[in-house]
Amino acid sequence: MIQLTVLLNVILEGDIDLLEKLASHILFLPANALEEASFKIIISSVLDTLQSNTYNFYQIKRAFEQGKGESLIARRLSMLNSLKDKMIIRDITDTVFDISKELLKRFHLFPNDAVIAATCKHFGIPKIATFDGDFKLSESIF
Repeated sequence: MIQLTVLLNVILEGDIDLLEKLASHILFLPANALEEASFKIIISSVLDTLQSNTYNFYQIKRAFEQGKGESLIARRLSMLNSLKDKMIIRDITDTVFDISKELLKRFHLFPNDAVIAATCKHFGIPKIATFDGDFKLSESIF
């Protein structure tokens, strides 16, 4: 399972070596990671265009609505689409959502992380490619 931090490392930091390391594996991606990656791509692209990181969310939203970072956003979202096409996307089913609520309570995961872990558990995916320390518990989850 590919987690959001890996996608963002490749897209925002250009970590192509990471992709090469994962190329020999069958890669799964939970559908919710696509939405979150898109959101973070927009935020970081607007901030990169404004050349600052001191804006609040509403200022970033306003700048996005005014078209700031538009070409950078388009380029990065295109990269996300290319990556997505090389992965198997797993939908969030009722069962996955129910499992995620249990994992959220048991391991104190944020909802998005709980959905990722639940997707892995439900589909029998034993490993998560991530830089997120919240998944150190993943052996306990499975």
